[in-house]
Amino acid sequence: MADLNTIVARNVRAERARKGWRQRDLAERMGWSVGMISDTESGQRRIGVSDLPLFCSAFGVPLADLLRGAEPKDLTPLGL
Repeated sequence: MADLNTIVARNVRAERARKGWRQRDLAERMGWSVGMISDTESGQRRIGVSDLPLFCSAFGVPLADLLRGAEPKDLTPLGL
């Protein structure tokens, strides 16, 4: 099973694709650089807990959407 970072990165990529956004579009909505978005989606940048609300807000989705596919044991440290 993939680790939580990989799952969130995959779900961020998928949500961006569903919206038809380029990485630049997401970066502008989040106040990040395109490089940060690219590194996040490729797994080169670890996603911090404080990043999750930024993604949720930018996409207009609940946190559960970004964590979909994660093992329950991986969500426990997040209080979920």
